[in-house]
Amino acid sequence: MSSLTNPSLAKSLRQYMQSTFRIGHGTVSPRSLYGIQVPELKVALNEAYHYKIGANEFDPDVVFPEVLTLSNQLSTILQQLTPAQETNAPGAIPTAHLALCTAIFLGKAVEGPEEIEETKEEFQLPYHKLLGDISPALRSYREIAQHARAASYIIVQLCIHDEDLSEEIILQAHRILTYKFDAETTPWEEYSGVYRTDEVSAGLRPFPHHSIVPFKMKGMVRDLHSNVKEAIAKGTLDPVSIASKYTHVFVNIHPFIDGNGRMCRLILNSMLPKLGSFLACIGGTEEERIVYMEIASNGGALEDLYGDLDEDEKPVMYKELGSLVLEYVKESMQNLVTTVLS
Repeated sequence: MSSLTNPSLAKSLRQYMQSTFRIGHGTVSPRSLYGIQVPELKVALNEAYHYKIGANEFDPDVVFPEVLTLSNQLSTILQQLTPAQETNAPGAIPTAHLALCTAIFLGKAVEGPEEIEETKEEFQLPYHKLLGDISPALRSYREIAQHARAASYIIVQLCIHDEDLSEEIILQAHRILTYKFDAETTPWEEYSGVYRTDEVSAGLRPFPHHSIVPFKMKGMVRDLHSNVKEAIAKGTLDPVSIASKYTHVFVNIHPFIDGNGRMCRLILNSMLPKLGSFLACIGGTEEERIVYMEIASNGGALEDLYGDLDEDEKPVMYKELGSLVLEYVKESMQNLVTTVLS
């Protein structure tokens, strides 16, 4: 597995965020999103978000404008960095403060999984902080390295190279993420970067039959691009709602034998900056992970309850997830603005 070829993801992403369109101000980046002029954002928040996260009250009418202000503030700050500040500024991904992830995002050579010994001091890094990951299986330096490589790959493709999310990008990111790591019952060579060929379930809830996974993934990607173009044309593009919707769709397809949760969050954390220069770190504490899993489970239960209805009859099943993501976008953006200014 080759090391990251991009010279510095952190620097490239900062430059990307400097030039992005400013949501809510009716302006457009030099590289208009999806090739379409982006008008001023207008979003019906009550149709996209819940007013509760679990048992806690949540007000998207207050939080959403704050997120837009933070995004525009960050863009202005990054545009005004001096050359010295540009060199020393932290990466645009809050979790890149980990030594290993920082090295990978800066394009430095890092040993691959087969060369790293578990006796190394870095083996004890707090894995759960990496991009908000919540998987208890990520306990080693090698797994963190592959997770960071996969994150770098998918963010570079979507944001720096301006590619649309595709099945090929998803499969390659999964291939990088799971390289040299066997699943519980399957060698990595058989499932890495390959849609599952077995049935899987979460408790008593089965996911779609493996025979229709390729069809559902093609539909997910097609619908994503259609939704984005339609939203931009109408001036209703909401990066958080769209990213939440399609990570919800992805996790309920559950296309892989292993790594679906991590891939879900990698997709979320690449779509947010592509669609709106937003960032979110989810699952940094045990409490956060419990809430995240409960909300994901609630969304899955709604899929079971309303899955047979026509699309125009279904409720919005990712509204609570959208509220959770929006809350973490605000927190992550606040932390990043503070860090860049410090």
